[in-house]
Amino acid sequence: MPTDTASIGTTPCTLEPRPHIWDLGGSLAATFADKSNPSEPIGFIDSNQVLVVTVTVTLTGRIRYYLCNTTLCVCLAFEACGCGSSGDFCKTICLDGPNCPCETDKWVFEFEVPPGTFSPGDCGREYNLCITLGSRDCCGKVGFVFGSCHDYTLTVSPPQTD
Repeated sequence: MPTDTASIGTTPCTLEPRPHIWDLGGSLAATFADKSNPSEPIGFIDSNQVLVVTVTVTLTGRIRYYLCNTTLCVCLAFEACGCGSSGDFCKTICLDGPNCPCETDKWVFEFEVPPGTFSPGDCGREYNLCITLGSRDCCGKVGFVFGSCHDYTLTVSPPQTD
């Protein structure tokens, strides 16, 4: 069930990393903001605004300490309800130095979605956001940390003119 973006960040998605036999767990939460006013979360955005999406990944369990020198990848995918554009944005963080699991259990991925990414139509359009977490091991092969979240929606309106 979609979560109203006004309350985003209060109900994170639970990640189910694979394989399930390990004690690795975690959560994923996203917030949306207009770049010109990043301190205020939004649920509606004009299609000509820059959207800032901040995704926070938290990993739990002792097995996370064995993730040193691996890479976490987060991808955002937007899909319109109706005939609209779709988008895909990805970022990676290497788990070394200050990002090492011995130093932290939270990693923050910030995305800037440029103006014109969304097609609002004449009256506005709702978009569903899917967030995927993946990983690569220290040899560059696909790792065992995977998860996804489909709980966020965003309403995009045509540019407002005064």
